[in-house]
Amino acid sequence: MNGPEDGAAGDGAGRSPDGNEAGGTDGDGDGDGDGGFEFGPDRQTVPDERGGTGSNRTTADEDGGIAVDLADDRTAEPSGTDPGAEPTASSAGAGPDPATIRTWSTLLLALAIAAFGTAVVIVATTDDPTPAAGAGALGVVFGAVGATARSGRTRLVATLAAGWDEYRRSVWFATGLFAIGTIGGIALLLAGYDLLEMVAELFEEMLPELEDEAGSIELTATFFILNNSRAFLMAIAGALTLGLLTAFVMVFNGIIIGNMGASIGQSVGIDYILVGLAPHGIFELPALFIAAGVGFRIIYRFGERVLGSRDAFFTKPYLARTAALIAFGWLLLVLAAFVEAYVTTVLLESLFADRLAGMGGTAIP
Repeated sequence: MNGPEDGAAGDGAGRSPDGNEAGGTDGDGDGDGDGGFEFGPDRQTVPDERGGTGSNRTTADEDGGIAVDLADDRTAEPSGTDPGAEPTASSAGAGPDPATIRTWSTLLLALAIAAFGTAVVIVATTDDPTPAAGAGALGVVFGAVGATARSGRTRLVATLAAGWDEYRRSVWFATGLFAIGTIGGIALLLAGYDLLEMVAELFEEMLPELEDEAGSIELTATFFILNNSRAFLMAIAGALTLGLLTAFVMVFNGIIIGNMGASIGQSVGIDYILVGLAPHGIFELPALFIAAGVGFRIIYRFGERVLGSRDAFFTKPYLARTAALIAFGWLLLVLAAFVEAYVTTVLLESLFADRLAGMGGTAIP
């Protein structure tokens, strides 16, 4: 397969253009196993992808020899082991780690069980089948994704896992801001500033919108979904304010939770706070942390692009894993709304009926 640029053809000697015999062919003109020729110990012809003939594209190595430049046509996004770097599973094409798939599929199946359990509680405690159907549908979504991953179709779960790899440091940063706000809220209470009265006044202003025709108040899942979705979207959109709004949402919510929790805990008891917050908080708080993590990470990527350390701000894989993680976080928020409206209330009324009677009603943190 000697091209015109390879020198004399037909004499079997495999000569270079200057007439010297080619080394590395044992004088018989046979090429190597890759179909190219090696001219001297440090020169190698690279097959041309366009015509199939030899190409002279070579680069010099540090020892003065000639090394082949093997182009890599993979994505331009950098990858690495740093948690803040680009996820490598999808870009390398090696597929997701089986342990990671098992972890995420188990989590999704556990969330499905929680959603179905919530639906059962709703059926047992209310006459309206609509919220039970909503919680059941949510359980079907979680269960279907988890079961699909267990059956070997792991693309969606792998994208979700890559999204967590992309955002986990930002999510933990948001969690830290919330913790700081919680400590600050408790400190404010100890200093004599009780924010419970302020929140109660805001709640009273909302009463006309919450009262039904009979004049009673029912906090439905729809109310909590709409209310919490505002904070969820604000945390993401805070990227447009260089993270200031996102940080405010995290710290402010921490202050409110810390201050109100400590205030109610003093008057009713710590056990009341745990029962009033834990059932839905284990879903709601991670959802808000994920939203804030997305907002912070967008700013970080933008900074990398401005400084030139990142070739592209948005890429298709990045948008896919971001969408998957945001969808997962919002579904967690929806599950938290069902639990808060129909499970937390039942637990408080059944476990703390005497205390609630002394308080004149149900007080949900």
